[in-house]
Amino acid sequence: MQSTIEPRPASHPALRPLPQLLRLTLFSLAAGMVLPAQAADAVPGDTPVTMPAVTVLGQSTAGTEGTQSYTAGEARSATRMELSLRETPQSVSVITRQLLDDLGAVRLDQALGQTTGIQVGQNDTERTTFYARGFGINNIQIDGMARGGNAPLQDTILYDRIEVVRGATGLMGGKGDPSATINMIRKRPTKQFQASAGLIMGRWDDQRVEADLSTPLNADASVRARTALAWQKRDSYLDMYHERKTVGMAIVEADLRPGTLLTAGVDFQDNQPTGATWGAVPYWNADGSLANLPRNTSLTTPWSTWANKQHTFFTSLDHRLPGNWNLHLGYARTESTNRTTVAYAGAGHPDPATGEGMRLWTGAYGTGEKNSDNFDVYASGPFTLLGRKHTAIVGWNGDNQRSRSLGGKAEINYPDFVPDYRSWTGNIPRPVFHPDGSHTETVTRLAGGYVATRLSLADPLHLIIGARSSTYRTDTRKYNKQGAYTGSGNFVETRNEVTPYVGAVFDINKQYSAYASFTQLFNPQTSKDRNNQFLAPETGDNAELGVKGEFYGGQLNASAALFHTKKKNLAELDRSVPPGFLLPDGGQAMVANGKGVTAKGVEFDVSGQLTPAWEASGGYTYLHAAEADGRRAATTQPRHLLRLATSYRFDGRLAGLKAGASMTAQSATYSASWYGRPPSGEITNIPQAGYALVNAMASYALSRHASVQLNVNNLLDKKYYRNVGFFDGVFWGEPRNISLAVRTAF
Repeated sequence: MQSTIEPRPASHPALRPLPQLLRLTLFSLAAGMVLPAQAADAVPGDTPVTMPAVTVLGQSTAGTEGTQSYTAGEARSATRMELSLRETPQSVSVITRQLLDDLGAVRLDQALGQTTGIQVGQNDTERTTFYARGFGINNIQIDGMARGGNAPLQDTILYDRIEVVRGATGLMGGKGDPSATINMIRKRPTKQFQASAGLIMGRWDDQRVEADLSTPLNADASVRARTALAWQKRDSYLDMYHERKTVGMAIVEADLRPGTLLTAGVDFQDNQPTGATWGAVPYWNADGSLANLPRNTSLTTPWSTWANKQHTFFTSLDHRLPGNWNLHLGYARTESTNRTTVAYAGAGHPDPATGEGMRLWTGAYGTGEKNSDNFDVYASGPFTLLGRKHTAIVGWNGDNQRSRSLGGKAEINYPDFVPDYRSWTGNIPRPVFHPDGSHTETVTRLAGGYVATRLSLADPLHLIIGARSSTYRTDTRKYNKQGAYTGSGNFVETRNEVTPYVGAVFDINKQYSAYASFTQLFNPQTSKDRNNQFLAPETGDNAELGVKGEFYGGQLNASAALFHTKKKNLAELDRSVPPGFLLPDGGQAMVANGKGVTAKGVEFDVSGQLTPAWEASGGYTYLHAAEADGRRAATTQPRHLLRLATSYRFDGRLAGLKAGASMTAQSATYSASWYGRPPSGEITNIPQAGYALVNAMASYALSRHASVQLNVNNLLDKKYYRNVGFFDGVFWGEPRNISLAVRTAF
């Protein structure tokens, strides 16, 4: 939400002289090139600038709301220790509340689409995927706990910030995924009353209402509460698509006594789409020519839906122990349901002369359910050894998930072929699912304990060393029509899998630090083979080497990193199955790449304040991923990826005006075809040329309590794909979109 508008000084100092490393980093970002980073001392005469005062409460000491900043003081997602970005021996980006507001990012994919190193893909209207450093991102958290399954795409109104740790974080979560960890941090109650509301209107009849209220509940504000709500309905550039969404949160904090904080709350999200798709549009015509269908093409039906409801109850207790140690106890229960009834003509290739050639996929299932119980316990604090102060953390966390699918059969009263895709309206009868009383339950448990310490070996040298021991177990249980248990299958178990972690940070001077980190990988898979059996867990190792800079009292952070990952048993499409083959749950059959994939690259990142009026955030990533035989791997992820976002607050006669822009640019990608190019069926590539997208924003403070903001996304109306190769199809990116927001804050 828009923070309260504060008066600006009458004038702003000119752009400060930038340190040499930062100048090189910024130049690299702008040019899309990798330049050598050279450390340099601070420029004499730098004048520190004081940030606005922020009251920080609860277990988080890195709240970004109200700071007007594009950077954060710290991030705990990598190690749970209270470390600044510079002190963390991994690549970290923080998408602050101010950056979310300036981008107009109300969904997680909109936020990550402007984040260093993150690639956003889209299989269809409801399935969005994220990638980093050559691999898919599977570790998505809320307040450090695993997000529940069957989750709708998160709405950002609930969050103060989003922390993104690139590379493996297996020490904390048990999933040593070398791509990234995405941790969404909820907003917290404040001791002072504050309220805000907003109305957003955009292209394609997009209408959104937001409200956010925080208030103390007693005289001394030892008990306080906060609620945030949003309602949205929108159409789309895609024919027939319409979505209604409701999202909200209520959270209460209570200081039980000095040093003891109890937190409890509930959040929910209800997505009700119609006209949903189940796949992309064909890349080729039946004669092998490019189909190049219009961006609005949707071969779905008006009733197709992937309806999804989710709510989470969460609670935590933070207690200060003797010796300045802290204890954290956390629990979250997530329950979600989904109803999928969809028909989509995603199979085949169209004949442009007759309109024939496309066939319907139908997915009609009963209500699916998934419940997840998450636990998080840890204690951290200082200790003295050999005359020096160090920090230790010991903890245990995990989650138990149970998903339920109904047995039965769908009544389908239409043929699977489309007479003419050019005049398709989706006017066919909706299937009816008839449950037969049977069901299956998949139970998954992933838990483990960890211990780590940050040793102060010398004044400029700190070493983080630790390990995690994880246990993973999953099986699918079958129940007959009378509800009686009949047996289990798909049993996989891994016990006491040890994941070591080591990281070192050396302070070169007061501004620069060099760091290195290494961890092994362990990631249980949810992908299945053609026999509907889970693949073996992914294994490997991840290493990173870099330099970080912290400038102007932490108001500006910059980093440069080299990374190297070796990952085995990576899930890949099984191309030996016949065309159109799907698993019982509708997924694709996969195989494990036993020889593995090696990914290495270079990354720059910068975020924060260039002057008190000028904020910037951006990053550049070079990725080289290869199979064991040298062939390019991760071909749908670009080798070069650039992200930039900036905003400037004017003064003088233009006081109250703020203008900004953002850009994303990437090099060419491709996907190998699955069925082959018609009519011969020859396996060839489906390419995506390099492209750049430009966005713009402007806001104006009408008064201390009201503002208006205009956002234009895809300003140049660039045509591009959000996905290439999914069932030999492509998913068009969104055309130019304009939105206007009116907000008030007290």
